[in-house]
Amino acid sequence: MKFFSVPASTVALCAVVLTLVFAPPLPVATQSAGLLDGKSLDSETKRGEQLVQKLGVTEVLGPLAPVAMSPFFALTFMSGASLLAEHTDIVPEALEKNALLGKGSPLSNGWVFTGLLALTVVTALPKLTKVTKPVAQAVDQLEAHSGIVAILAVQALSRVNLDEPAQQALAEPVFQAGFITFTTSTLLMVFSAINVFVINTVKFFFEVMIFLSPFPTVDAIFEAANKAVAGALMAIYVWNPWVATLLNLAIFGVALLIFAWVRRRVDYLRAILGDPILGWLAEKLFRRPPVTLTSTMLNGSLAQACPSPTVVLKAFAGKRFGGLRVKSRGFFVQSQGRLQFVRRRLLRSPQVVPLPAAGHSVKVEAGFLSNSVIVENDTGEVVARVVFSRRYNSLLAALSRQLGVASAALAEGQAAAGVLAVSRSLGNAVRSGGRDTLRTELA
Repeated sequence: MKFFSVPASTVALCAVVLTLVFAPPLPVATQSAGLLDGKSLDSETKRGEQLVQKLGVTEVLGPLAPVAMSPFFALTFMSGASLLAEHTDIVPEALEKNALLGKGSPLSNGWVFTGLLALTVVTALPKLTKVTKPVAQAVDQLEAHSGIVAILAVQALSRVNLDEPAQQALAEPVFQAGFITFTTSTLLMVFSAINVFVINTVKFFFEVMIFLSPFPTVDAIFEAANKAVAGALMAIYVWNPWVATLLNLAIFGVALLIFAWVRRRVDYLRAILGDPILGWLAEKLFRRPPVTLTSTMLNGSLAQACPSPTVVLKAFAGKRFGGLRVKSRGFFVQSQGRLQFVRRRLLRSPQVVPLPAAGHSVKVEAGFLSNSVIVENDTGEVVARVVFSRRYNSLLAALSRQLGVASAALAEGQAAAGVLAVSRSLGNAVRSGGRDTLRTELA
């Protein structure tokens, strides 16, 4: 298991941004002027440091960790600090010159503060109980993406507050590959998006683990602790952006080490907890047709690899088999009588893994949080397991007939009548599921 796995491109981007923060280069004009004496070198180094301070690199990177942990809450905190900086003398004087929170900041607006505060309350309250938390988890990804868009918009709009040398420095190219040119501003925005996404993904994983615990009050305790930590990090940012940046980079580094392992499980948990709710919303509110065995479409190379499918379900690898990692995301497909697990791969042909057939038996199993198609050998050992969400509960009988196996007993809450009923059924499944059963589904 590659627990500590970090993409090389992400490492390279981190190195570039760290260079911008801790080792600012000399101005280009100075580099081309030939060898410098000691006095000139010290002078130009100070000028470079002053330029980085004007660019507000630490002011951009400092608030990213709390934004990732609680997007709307952190943005509300920033908006409140910006209003205080503009209208009172309570906050530090240096905050008035902050690139994101200083005078003229897009966050320095009463309506913006009110809107962010309302979003904070609306997204936080459902996370306090196990009955409504699945609803909150289903829209958590939307909140995370909204936080990324919002913080990038604030960064872009705040550049108008920088002086002319700083704006020119942000526009200067620092890396060029062919026709593609990256400026300092572009690198900071890309790094900000990756930073928020990585930390938020790891936070979400622990949040779901807390939800799956049998103690009813632990969800509220975790949410309060999350808000408290985010608030403390934002207070440090207001006090000293440099310290906040160091803390953010430390948190980001730890999260990045376990990101690859966590990401597969977060994709799985989001599908298991979110698909039943999002599926209900799609059918009831947006009048989408009910899900069928073939309503999921395979496009491009996947369609070519699996012609004329009779079963297509969004699924995950429940165990390691055929070169698949546990919790790998893909599709369970029956094509031309063959059972396969297929998944897309970036810039490569799709991975097609046939499920063992000769000398093996297949069965459909209904679980508490998910359902499975299991392949066993003649000794009863499970050699392959494909997991799919409770959104397909209504299709278990049809799936069993299509595969020619005995029909599985349906899990509790199959025919929930509303979004809260669907959420409640998931909460009941968590409470009623045995520890060993839940461990098997989540392992």
